[in-house]
Amino acid sequence: MPALKSPLNDTVEVHAPGAAPPVPGKRRLWSQPELTSHSLLVLTPDRIYLAPLGSDPKPETLAAITAGEDIENHLGTLATSIDLTGVCRVKLDLLTNSLNVDYIGREYSTGRATITFATPEAADACFTKLWRRLGNGMKLNDYQRDKAQLARAPLMVLFFSLVITAALALIISVFEDFGTARAGAEAGEVAVGPLGERIDTIPKTPLEGLIGWMNWKVVCAIGGAVAAASQVWLYRRLTTPPASLELVRSDG
Repeated sequence: MPALKSPLNDTVEVHAPGAAPPVPGKRRLWSQPELTSHSLLVLTPDRIYLAPLGSDPKPETLAAITAGEDIENHLGTLATSIDLTGVCRVKLDLLTNSLNVDYIGREYSTGRATITFATPEAADACFTKLWRRLGNGMKLNDYQRDKAQLARAPLMVLFFSLVITAALALIISVFEDFGTARAGAEAGEVAVGPLGERIDTIPKTPLEGLIGWMNWKVVCAIGGAVAAASQVWLYRRLTTPPASLELVRSDG
């Protein structure tokens, strides 16, 4: 999974169509069409700048920002500015190609910025570069989900399907023996009970009336199908990749 690798080299790489050739620096730019939630994203060593939709930066603006000119002067007051030291959580949603950035702003107010990309490659690149800029204070939550928790539900289904199938098959088999003895008694034959005693009549129990019509072979086939389905469910739950990656601040 590329997003789990934090590259050591931080050379300039501009992602803005129509922007000027890269120059030495530490700014990263993303713009439409690969950025869908904002018109422009600028990542510097200490801040994130987000220009809202509808304020499409001109090529000369992108070139000026890439060249190192003042970002706030070019983006105006409508742009969102986030201090990287205030970022406390970053979540990459792998299904929607979006970043949720939780941060602490001015006067200790909290905020969230949702940044959406058109492709997983762009979202992955932004997450990786932001992770590197945030430094060692941000740690990746264990993306390997709790295997025991994931396996609990399929294993419970598997266990109960085997137990119920075995119990039903045994009970139905006993009922079939009773039915055979009952038929023999009705034909004038000697009916023998479970302990070898002679019995004249074998009354039907409520349970036999409820499930006595079942066939133990059919019950075993259905139980086997449920057990097989639960094993497939278990395999998929244990092998499905995570739907998101999350960075949280761990330093004091």
